[in-house]
Amino acid sequence: MCNKWGIGNLFATRGEKIKGHLELPTLGEKLPTFLINGSREGPSVLVMGGIHGCEYTSIDAALKIGALLDPKRMKGKVVVLPIANPSSFYARSIYVHPKDQKNLNRMFPGDQHGTDAERLAYWLNEMVFKKVDYVIDLHGGDMIESLVPFTIYHVTENERVLKISKEMASRFDIKYVIGSDGQVPGSTYSCAAEQGIPAIIAEAGQQGILSKEQSQMLQEGVQNILILLGVLEGNVSNIDSTYLTVFEWYRSDLQCLWYPEIEIGDQVEEGQLLGQLADEFGDTIRKIYSNSSGIVLFLVSSLAINKNDPLLAVGA
Repeated sequence: MCNKWGIGNLFATRGEKIKGHLELPTLGEKLPTFLINGSREGPSVLVMGGIHGCEYTSIDAALKIGALLDPKRMKGKVVVLPIANPSSFYARSIYVHPKDQKNLNRMFPGDQHGTDAERLAYWLNEMVFKKVDYVIDLHGGDMIESLVPFTIYHVTENERVLKISKEMASRFDIKYVIGSDGQVPGSTYSCAAEQGIPAIIAEAGQQGILSKEQSQMLQEGVQNILILLGVLEGNVSNIDSTYLTVFEWYRSDLQCLWYPEIEIGDQVEEGQLLGQLADEFGDTIRKIYSNSSGIVLFLVSSLAINKNDPLLAVGA
């Protein structure tokens, strides 16, 4: 049996960890990568951060995971992409790829001949997603988002993928676990799940601030999943989770000012006032009311809002 394992231009032999840059064809992008090939056979897992370039807590968590994993104490293989969208990271670009203004986490499975974000999604899917057995994608509140930590898995008709994804999403010390049935199309976790790969997103950290505490929480959650999957030895920690089936986003349909009336973590009722959109003179244009009863999971903290920008999301 071959002891060498590779992703694209990078290879690691049995019991080896390498650091290098994954080269993506036609893009000119080079993604910093940890490739860790365990000392024994086992599953292959992708741990990823930085799909959105300003979600610093999740990027830090992925970096720490890549640095800490020891191939001699592992079964199987782990690839860590801590900065999966370098152009957005260095441009400090909120939500979107700076070259085409598209949200990478809405572009999967991508387009080989499309714009920059579409091609990046395509190559990540072809070169990495399809080479692993499980996907863990770390996120957080972007530079203008406050956020309550939560995890998401895709509700797919594939019962095996659904069961494993839900189990993975429940292994962080995070209260809220969302089963999403496609409210966020083109995302990493839904793309992987629809290809038969159990996948999740874990969200922690917010507003362009690196939180060491929440980074540690993400790191411990990833390690707990790796124990669950048999990559690492140890006892799986059981978490008391609250499961949500509604993940309702509210967006603005115009360029305006945003005045929220609620805070993250608030319990809201159907019909409750969530916030107001105002014009540049401060006059109210529209009031936003809740369509359901639930918990405010994230909230845009920016006064300035562009057309189609998210405002908040409620989980129920």
